[in-house]
Amino acid sequence: MKKLSIFGAAILAAGFVFQQPIVNAQSEDKMTMEQEDTTAFIKSSGIVKDVEVKKDVVTLTVETEEKEPQITIFKLNDDTLLFNSGTTKAVEKEAFQKGQRIDAYYDKNKPMIMIYPAQIYPELVIVHDEEKIGSVKVSKFDDKFVSLDKELKLNIGEETILVNEKGEKIDKEDLNGKELVVFYTITTMSIPAQTPPSKIVAINYLSPEMKEIQTIIEQDHFMQNGTKMIPLKKVGEHLGYVVLTYSKGNGTYLNLGNSSLIITIGDKTYSHNRSLRQFIENPVLKNNNSYVSEDILEVLVP
Repeated sequence: MKKLSIFGAAILAAGFVFQQPIVNAQSEDKMTMEQEDTTAFIKSSGIVKDVEVKKDVVTLTVETEEKEPQITIFKLNDDTLLFNSGTTKAVEKEAFQKGQRIDAYYDKNKPMIMIYPAQIYPELVIVHDEEKIGSVKVSKFDDKFVSLDKELKLNIGEETILVNEKGEKIDKEDLNGKELVVFYTITTMSIPAQTPPSKIVAINYLSPEMKEIQTIIEQDHFMQNGTKMIPLKKVGEHLGYVVLTYSKGNGTYLNLGNSSLIITIGDKTYSHNRSLRQFIENPVLKNNNSYVSEDILEVLVP
């Protein structure tokens, strides 16, 4: 106990404090207001209430930590980045358990399906380690490695592990222009707080393709029973699909490489690679153009 006290005093004397992964209501509100500019992701924290493993997708039912807690469904696939906050190591999607506290990050520009509970495919999930102290910050940083919300400055040293989203080693210069997932344990008491991060994962925060699709949808959509309906031909052709109409415009055939779809106006059921799937809403014809519910993007976007 005496050695531990001496160590703690030395840390405080050096101006560092252990950074606990706790966010008060005021700082959480601040993040909500600033995240539009400082990060490409929306953060949602909560407790895992149920885990379902089905084929290549793990579904987490999470009670989110909000003023009025609600249930959110997070679906994890092989593209989801999964890390432990304390060890900083990647975790397997099948390893999630009931009772774990997680932070899920998803692209704020991604089209969302207007249903409850919300069903989201996050780009990144952090599971909180109950035994090993560790904090994580996801943000854009300037050329001096100060987060754009001015809360954290990174003092990157030789011991800092730098990798890309595939886990491949990268150089410090490769961090520029990326969204950074920063793992750290201690910070100074200065403003902004400074930290020697233990690990940084650089990820591409938004593909140009998704940004262009989002623009198309913003300019041409309408709501049907709480669901966003998007222009099938415009979106499909932008993604490179050959889009053909038949049966006086009531049917649409899309093809790109090995992917093909057959969609019929007024029918929730559609064919994708000869297997049947269902839309949330019936496809409709409006101004001689076919509109479908935006959940089609889960199939169209590779």
